[in-house]
Amino acid sequence: MPPPRRASRKSASGGKPAAKRIPKGTGPAPKEAPAPRGRALARRIIVGALFCGAAVTGVMIGLLAAYQSDIGVIERIEQALAREGATSIVYDRNGVELGQFRSEDQRRIVLGYEDLPQHLRDALVASEDKRFWGHHGFDPLGIARAAWSNLRAGRTVQGASTITQQVARELFDERAPTLERKIREAITAAEIERAYTKPEILTHYANLVHLGNSNDGVGAAARDYFDKSAAELTVAEAAMLVGVAPNPARYNPFRSVEQAVRQRDRVLRRMVEDDYLTPEAAAAAQAEPLRLRARGGERLGAHFLEMVRLRLRRDYGGARTREGGLRVYTTLDAGMQQAAEDSVERALRAHDKRRGFRGFERNLLDEGRTVEDFRADSGTAAARPGEVVRGVVVEAGTNPRVHIGGRPACVETGSLAWTFERPERLFRVGDVGFFRLLPPETEEEAADGPPLPPECRTLLRAALDQEPQTEGAFLALEIETGAVRALVGGFDFDRSEFNRATQARRQAGSSFKPFAYGAALSTGRFSPASLILDQPFSYTDPVTRAVYEPQNYDEEHRGWITMRQAFEGSRNVPAVRMVHEVGPERVVDFARRLGISSDLLPVLSITLGSADVSLQEMVSAYSAFPNRGVRMAPYFITRITDRDGRELETFYPETASVIRADLAYVVTHLLQGVVARGTAVGARRLGRPVAGKTGTTNDFTDAWFIGFDTEIAAGVWVGHDRPSLTLGEKESGARVALPAWTWFMEAVRGGAPPEEFGAPRNVALVPVDLESGQPAGPGPNTIVEAFLAGTEPTSGPGGDR
Repeated sequence: MPPPRRASRKSASGGKPAAKRIPKGTGPAPKEAPAPRGRALARRIIVGALFCGAAVTGVMIGLLAAYQSDIGVIERIEQALAREGATSIVYDRNGVELGQFRSEDQRRIVLGYEDLPQHLRDALVASEDKRFWGHHGFDPLGIARAAWSNLRAGRTVQGASTITQQVARELFDERAPTLERKIREAITAAEIERAYTKPEILTHYANLVHLGNSNDGVGAAARDYFDKSAAELTVAEAAMLVGVAPNPARYNPFRSVEQAVRQRDRVLRRMVEDDYLTPEAAAAAQAEPLRLRARGGERLGAHFLEMVRLRLRRDYGGARTREGGLRVYTTLDAGMQQAAEDSVERALRAHDKRRGFRGFERNLLDEGRTVEDFRADSGTAAARPGEVVRGVVVEAGTNPRVHIGGRPACVETGSLAWTFERPERLFRVGDVGFFRLLPPETEEEAADGPPLPPECRTLLRAALDQEPQTEGAFLALEIETGAVRALVGGFDFDRSEFNRATQARRQAGSSFKPFAYGAALSTGRFSPASLILDQPFSYTDPVTRAVYEPQNYDEEHRGWITMRQAFEGSRNVPAVRMVHEVGPERVVDFARRLGISSDLLPVLSITLGSADVSLQEMVSAYSAFPNRGVRMAPYFITRITDRDGRELETFYPETASVIRADLAYVVTHLLQGVVARGTAVGARRLGRPVAGKTGTTNDFTDAWFIGFDTEIAAGVWVGHDRPSLTLGEKESGARVALPAWTWFMEAVRGGAPPEEFGAPRNVALVPVDLESGQPAGPGPNTIVEAFLAGTEPTSGPGGDR
């Protein structure tokens, strides 16, 4: 999300770079054909230069270290291991505390050398610094080797920082790869080597390395990922933890088991190459089943808080973010945020159930364990009604019972209809899966439903559930200011820290069409009453000779229809015909003016949303329509103060008039028709003026709905992280995304007085026949249409056109 305009400016330091990855060893290289003499000479010159450069750098660092006798490295390491400082607090728009950034948030369990199993020590050295036991904190040979590898690859494929240098890096707030920082890092590494033994340095690294999920050090990561101490880690688990270090966000096993396993296997191969493991032991480790800790719920606005944390870390550094006592006042509304998270979760779970039950994730008895071995998400604390948590089946049959969060519960058999299975065929003792806790049965429910066993009338009830495989994102902006009021970046922050509301770019489908129709209206050659032909259309690219033949969703054609009918019914063929007439370049320009900054190609398929865009871009662009053509740049922080209340920064809305007010109103009026008669009729239940557009991509891979009332613009995206995966046949934007939007607006705007979208004075409001676009008198098929002045129909079908 681009930063808003600030009242004060200051230099920003870069964020923490990912640790360098060392590529897999390959053993002796095969012999190659002799290189041409000139190329061989150039190669020798480059290698010589690299070695000389490394040697000179080493000498410089040695000289600098000689004059830098004491930089307090021992004290810095002790402070890093026992972080204590003032908590930084994040507030919502009403002063409600959303979260804190403090040392304790960076979970750390400080371990001694003896607490690290030998295979964990070996994995750290093999993966991060194979000559750790022999160098003195700085490895010129490693730098030359890495530089040569990167030069040959044309990109960074290998790093050169030693474990000692990585410990030194943790002692500085600045993360940008500047020469000054590198020199300070090297000096500090030399000082560390003089102050500590090698085992002590390795232990410091094991305690300081960031391993994702706010875990600093292998002790906290072992507990978080595997629910065990570092000493209990198997070889496979140790290798997986070490594999997370180069890129904790990407290789987090809660986010991507596939990526984490690939990294684990890389570390195991390095251990074999360096003779820390036998090939047989590595193969056994690779075959070991992955058993991750069961995860609990996340904090309110977890993706939003991470967005705030990253901004603070970029501008203030990691130490000040955690320990500087900052007070961060944001635009988020806690009530709206809760409504957004509930709505997205509800929509994703509903969609997932339509895809059927995938079965239980495991059975304890099959693993040779007992139900007593099971630990629920909430440990020994009792789960609350309404929560979805893991449970274990303790009794099967026609009246199954489960154990959840330290409490027994009876499975509500009426909740199993979506599985299309009878209870006695569905459950086995030892099955572990997800269940939603329900409160004990009321007298009314007892009278209406099937009888429950006597013991289940006093116990909690549980409904079988499952974790959705799809992801979703949600963003709500205040139209007048651009302030972010709610943001959901994914189903579960624990599962993935990736923020799909701001970082993901996906094809928008028909939710992109308002930009195409707005571009056509802006020419004055089209109006909502213009007739457009809905018949098969074929276009051959004059350069590539590729043939483009758009198809309607229902694969039918309706002949001549009005622009409004084409828009409300999301008819593809007439929309492409229209853009072919006005030119796709005009569509790109219109979208750019509204703030779409992603790559847009001026091709006919852009009409149907073939470009990859972000949810943030789409919601922000739509917000200009009800705001009379004025777009407010999204922003999420209003001010930052120190612990004493002294203001450090203030952020203000940024405004830009992007399209004419009359044009913005006509597009809004078209979008209202989508709700009144088109693909978004599901939003009519709100009973208030709203407008919006659905979007569905080919093969049902992405589902969208972007809409607004007079105060809030909000958008929903649902899909898989892998664009090749489908949501399922007929799982369109109207069916998957629109319900979440409607539930949110019902929760946050349902009690507000309905407010109409006001028409500018130069907009002509003319009663017309919905089918023909002709001026019409009162009648069941007459609507009041909005026209740019001078484009309203005067006679004949479709007016003057």
